[in-house]
Amino acid sequence: MKIGYLCYRLSGTGPRTRAADVINAVAGEPDQEAVVLTNEPEVVTADADVRPVAIDKPVHLLRTARSAFADADVVHVPINVYQALFVRLVYRGPLVGGVGPGLQPSAFHKRLGRLIGVDKKIKVHQWDTQWEEAGYDTAICTATIDTGVFRPYDDDRIAELRGEFGFDDETVVLYVGRLTEHHGAHLVDEAARMAEGDDGLEFVVVGDGPLEDRFEGRENVTFPGFVENRRMPEFYNLADVSTAPRISDNTSNVGLESIACGTPFVTTATGTIEKLFGDREAYRWADRDAESLLAALRELAGDPEAYAAQRERGLRAIEEMPVTIDSALDIHLGVYEELAART
Repeated sequence: MKIGYLCYRLSGTGPRTRAADVINAVAGEPDQEAVVLTNEPEVVTADADVRPVAIDKPVHLLRTARSAFADADVVHVPINVYQALFVRLVYRGPLVGGVGPGLQPSAFHKRLGRLIGVDKKIKVHQWDTQWEEAGYDTAICTATIDTGVFRPYDDDRIAELRGEFGFDDETVVLYVGRLTEHHGAHLVDEAARMAEGDDGLEFVVVGDGPLEDRFEGRENVTFPGFVENRRMPEFYNLADVSTAPRISDNTSNVGLESIACGTPFVTTATGTIEKLFGDREAYRWADRDAESLLAALRELAGDPEAYAAQRERGLRAIEEMPVTIDSALDIHLGVYEELAART
């Protein structure tokens, strides 16, 4: 089966990470042929026909898409309904949209997707019924964690990584995400200021955004800025606990990557994340203020028995729930085969 992909950007977090994971997994299957149009060809590491495109060369992009997708059995646009619209200019076969998240959920964008004929929308979870209500046929892909990459390291490797940053026996708290108030970066800033003078607690902040100046030149904050996803297992493993204190969330890709590496995760988010992980206690919850967040981080890291139990619950969730790249691969191949069989 030949599967075409148009995903202009593949680096970063969230839907882009999911898209890159799925594309590389499908392209790595011996019986599948993948052709990928992207502005970031270096992110596609599997054996695929990768064709670089640029938005400022629309005629070349159009011709490349027409040629690449001419004999495709199905085309998948993981992100942005306007990219799906572009595909429809040159391709009339089965079309998949989204990669869990990925397509804009406004009423206008949902109508546009239906108008251009998105045959299957990939969504994150069963409670997200807005797409069926808008007339879409859907499939569920909760997450795409590659447990061959996001995994616990041995003690020697962890000690080596911590040594590279000058950490010894301190408790290391890791924040990963956009540096905005929506993502909770301001709470990490406040918690780190409250912890100043505590030599046993260090913060590592990974990300970029409008609040980055708050983390530069700080005594108890290491700020590497934006880090490519392929390097993130090193950061999760060197940390003792991670956090992403958002207002609301679905799964928290940061949380899943963290617990897959054996590092407990503290969240403040409400929403579907509570339905997915609350009963399992795969994550630890805190109230969404700096004082409560800091207290939860200290409490978890300071209780070896509770810490070990939290770590085990996280690893068990990764093992038992459909959140890995293997389950995502099965879901996507099933969708592709179903749609290809209709033609």
